[in-house]
Amino acid sequence: MGLGRFILYYHLFALFVALLASALQRLLDESDLLSPHFWLLFVVVFTFTLAAYLMSDYGIRKGGELSIYSLIGGLFIKLFACLAVVAFLIIKFPENKTLTAFNFFSLYLLFTLFELICLLRNLRDQNQT
Repeated sequence: MGLGRFILYYHLFALFVALLASALQRLLDESDLLSPHFWLLFVVVFTFTLAAYLMSDYGIRKGGELSIYSLIGGLFIKLFACLAVVAFLIIKFPENKTLTAFNFFSLYLLFTLFELICLLRNLRDQNQT
């Protein structure tokens, strides 16, 4: 999968997640489903996932030992940066700790799953040649 194709699919996936979150919030208006900081978390996770994928893709294209370091480094940097943002939000705005944490982990897992599926497709393509 080329980089341009990934970026197109990634933006379509992000649009789908955003529309799904908005639709669920409108349908279930009596209950709190999204924290007040959901869209900030969405942008942060979206941005860091894109940066981690670009870093991993660069390492895979370079090959060798750098590919392993870039994969692991991209995932860890994304994890710690996102956790720092969510920790700041939970400490600064303690009203909805559980809801903010739930929103963060659901977004993080969705975007990480998408990233890993695309990375595995890249590795599979590399092994077939």
